[in-house]
Amino acid sequence: MLAPVRRRSPALALILLALSGCGGAATETAATTTTPTISATIDPEAVREFQAGVREMEHSGRAPERRARDHFDAALAIDPTLWEATYQLGVLNRRAGDLQAAATSFEAARTIAPDAAEVLVALAEVRHALGDSNAAADLLRSYVSTHPDELPARVSLATILRERQDYDGALEQAREVLIREPSSARALAEVGRVYRAREQYDVAELVIRKALDLGDTAELRCDLGLVQLGRGDTQAAFEEFDRAVALDASYAPAHMNQGSVLLHAGDYAGAALHYQAVLDADSDNLDARVALGIAQRGQGHNEEARRAYQAVLDASPTHAAALYDMGVLLAEFLDDRPHARELFQRYLEVAPSGAPQRETAQHYVTDIGSEMSSSSSPSGS
Repeated sequence: MLAPVRRRSPALALILLALSGCGGAATETAATTTTPTISATIDPEAVREFQAGVREMEHSGRAPERRARDHFDAALAIDPTLWEATYQLGVLNRRAGDLQAAATSFEAARTIAPDAAEVLVALAEVRHALGDSNAAADLLRSYVSTHPDELPARVSLATILRERQDYDGALEQAREVLIREPSSARALAEVGRVYRAREQYDVAELVIRKALDLGDTAELRCDLGLVQLGRGDTQAAFEEFDRAVALDASYAPAHMNQGSVLLHAGDYAGAALHYQAVLDADSDNLDARVALGIAQRGQGHNEEARRAYQAVLDASPTHAAALYDMGVLLAEFLDDRPHARELFQRYLEVAPSGAPQRETAQHYVTDIGSEMSSSSSPSGS
């Protein structure tokens, strides 16, 4: 049996957010494979560049993503109105953890194609991830009011409302989807997540199992695992995450959640195996690399943890989790507090306004600043 979940420390807090990742609004926007219709206003060469970029996005890794960017940039150089290419650049920016750049790309795509559902959904989700949940919800509400049958937008709105703890609003949107499509597993799952958030675990399990009757998926097994975790049944939760992995070994949230359970239990080596499994499937998964750094730090492998965080920051200098956890590592374990302060300052510049770690980061900035002032003053020499 696994040990009970322990109270998390500030240093673990960011990676433990993975426990809300199954189907949440913060999950990565899927890359569309939409191909623009060839018409008099779209150059066929621009379409060919766009299609080449989409093919590159089917492969994981930074090299294919760089090639995809080159193709989309080439397509836009030929035809700046090809909103699909601008949208895909936003998807790539989001994958890289640069939410501000992603929002800029999605805004540009929206200017060109104001009624494209995937653009509105992606923009709302990024705004939500940046901490502007009100704007995200308002954007989707306005959209579904004029496009009532755009069900993916309604599901995304339900997700954002749930994460804002507007549970009645979330249920209303999910039910609107079910009225139009009673077999919508996504809407049923969202209803289950609302009841899980309300700690009504029996109802949540009932609804999620109804969704499972429509198709056994890794995402739904992950949801069921979170229900069991909410009940405090860590072993049952871990078994559901195992089933998710058995259904789809590449489903990163299940591995991430298994790792989080093991981190809570103090099994850092076991957690590292799950994060490494994610990286074996996708070496550029930055969240998994941050998580691996936490597991390495838990084992006392501080230099390995530093390298893991630095690899993330090399790839994405604004990655909030890496900035925060590298700061903790330097401040508490490697005795490099001035550098840690710089990282916490950078974290505060990019972290969402509602991030729970902001208060801790601000304390570090203030405390380390006071230490530095004291040591540099004549009386402290």
